Amino acid sequence: MPSTKYQYFSFFFLLLTSTPMLASAARCDKADKAALIAIKSELNNPPGLSSWTSNTSCCTWNGIDCNATTGRVTSLDIFAQNISASIPPSIAKLTALQSLNAPYNQFYGTIPPFLGLLPELTFLRLDGNLLTGSIPPTLTILNLLLAGNRLTGPLPSSFAKANFATVILYDNQLTGDASFLFGRDKSLNALYMENNKFSFNLTNVEIPKVMDILVIDHNEIYGSLPAEVAERKWLQFDVSYNQLCGPIPQARYTHHFGAKRFEHNKCLCGPPLAPCK
Repeated sequence: MPSTKYQYFSFFFLLLTSTPMLASAARCDKADKAALIAIKSELNNPPGLSSWTSNTSCCTWNGIDCNATTGRVTSLDIFAQNISASIPPSIAKLTALQSLNAPYNQFYGTIPPFLGLLPELTFLRLDGNLLTGSIPPTLTILNLLLAGNRLTGPLPSSFAKANFATVILYDNQLTGDASFLFGRDKSLNALYMENNKFSFNLTNVEIPKVMDILVIDHNEIYGSLPAEVAERKWLQFDVSYNQLCGPIPQARYTHHFGAKRFEHNKCLCGPPLAPCK
């Protein structure tokens, strides 16, 4: 089940995936209903989807939201249903889907590239599953949550030009460079990628102007902290357990989190750590 460490985001994501155009009583699109019936079968008919029956509107089913005007399925929520299966291929037929929320199950296998090709999808949450392999280059989705899986390899180069708002990748086995996620004018405001094996030089990265959450501890990141670190009003910040060196940029919000958010680096120094020599 989800850690209390990230309860801050529960309400945020609820707002993010809610829209006034959704309605549970809308008339269901026939093709979307057929796709959902197929998805239920591909998931081995789990008890949590017992309301998904052919004689009722799919817009009234548990975990489904529809557009009030078109009846198209816009949100699919399969939260903590104890499902053990691969990602259902019939999800590809839900071409109006905006949000796929399927954390804390036992989904296994690789992440199918078709998820990133759904034209309206802006929220993908698959954390807390058993997914393996690399992240497909198509997954340039605005809000991407893949934490707590068994994902490996480097991030796709396509992520360099992606328009992310939230990226959550902690507790995987990802490697290599992630510096291209940063950029002063990028829209990335929250980045969690702790407990991986990322290795890159942080010295010259440009912290996005909108970023207020940066949690990158327990990696192999080296170099020094950019000066922009001192300019942000951080909600969460942690660079501990890396290979960083040099003086910590000084500001109220870098001191706010205390020494533990900077400790266990190669040679970081200055408040809240020991003075630089």
